Amino acid sequence: MVLDGWDRVANQVNFNLEIDRKRFRSLVDLQAKVLDFGCGYGRIVKELTESGYTNVIGIDSSSMMVERGLKIFPELSLLHSSTATLPFADCSFDAVVVCAVFTCIPSLVERVEVVAEIMRVLKPGGLLHIAEFCSEEETVFTAGLGIPMRYSRPEELRELFGGFQYCYDEVVSASTMSGKDVQSYRAFVRKNT
Repeated sequence: MVLDGWDRVANQVNFNLEIDRKRFRSLVDLQAKVLDFGCGYGRIVKELTESGYTNVIGIDSSSMMVERGLKIFPELSLLHSSTATLPFADCSFDAVVVCAVFTCIPSLVERVEVVAEIMRVLKPGGLLHIAEFCSEEETVFTAGLGIPMRYSRPEELRELFGGFQYCYDEVVSASTMSGKDVQSYRAFVRKNT
């Protein structure tokens, strides 16, 4: 099970995929209610808080990741939820950030379920920022940590978020935690009003 894998390596990993903070800040008000979906140990929540955001919540399915995050950043709002349904009401968030989460969900069915849940908690007109590892060909593999992964083609990721209105997307250079040069797909999409 993937969740067990992340609990096992929670204290060994240091995530490094970057979100586009500059563009995020230009599109999302500092008082917006922001969800970091799949927050791990809270790295992005910390970055957004340091950038001036005052209402950021992180949630992750790995209890050990959240535990690590609360030890490092006790001031952050980090939650654990192992269920497929998020513990938030419909239309709760102005913005959602998803960084390297779909990379860690090899199942295409589960990916569609996650998108539906993100859409449920995002307000109409709300912004979703995606940052995912990608490749020219779809690649399913087991990472060095023993975790199943899937790199999708940018087109596949665009299709996954087809129910949203695209504001901006790009493919940029990135590197994995092990230092391998790869590509990252970044997008800003809005939920239809």
